[in-house]
Amino acid sequence: VLIRYGFFTDEMMVCLIINGEKLPGEEALVKSLRQIPEAVSVMVNVNKKRNNVILGEKVRLLWGQPYITDKIGEISYQISPLSFFQVNPYQTGRLYGKALEYAQLSGNETVWDLYCGIGTISLFLAKQAKKVYGVEIVPQAIEDARENARLNNIANAEFFAGKAEEVLPDFYAKESERLGHKLT
Repeated sequence: VLIRYGFFTDEMMVCLIINGEKLPGEEALVKSLRQIPEAVSVMVNVNKKRNNVILGEKVRLLWGQPYITDKIGEISYQISPLSFFQVNPYQTGRLYGKALEYAQLSGNETVWDLYCGIGTISLFLAKQAKKVYGVEIVPQAIEDARENARLNNIANAEFFAGKAEEVLPDFYAKESERLGHKLT
């Protein structure tokens, strides 16, 4: 059982991780879990692989919404079962605040957040940068990052799904081509 809890929103997601397609007693279990006042989501994650990875790629919504919402600082984030999110948003907000302070952004910078997950650092820095690009290999995380930018009305953040070591050089090769420069 994976439980995600929004410290600032009191929203709770219960995600049951199973190694098959069916969950015996599914309806009764959902009925019980719906009695928890904070519950907004009940999901099943299927992982049939025999390895040390806990979550599989297939997620099925049993009840409620497919995410919870929480905050880091003033930024709200929608968090799905496959999303990485810091477990202590209070301390994360303080840590990100220090990173923002040390970065001394003037508003003219382009920032790259490699391995950005759902965009927590990207969106936090976007308030003081000219442009922020986030790169993450997990497509669901990139979808969440884009949704989080929309949710917070942040227009100066753009997200790419792929390997950082491929996305970054491709981006600059295309940008160089667009500007008529040759990369050396």
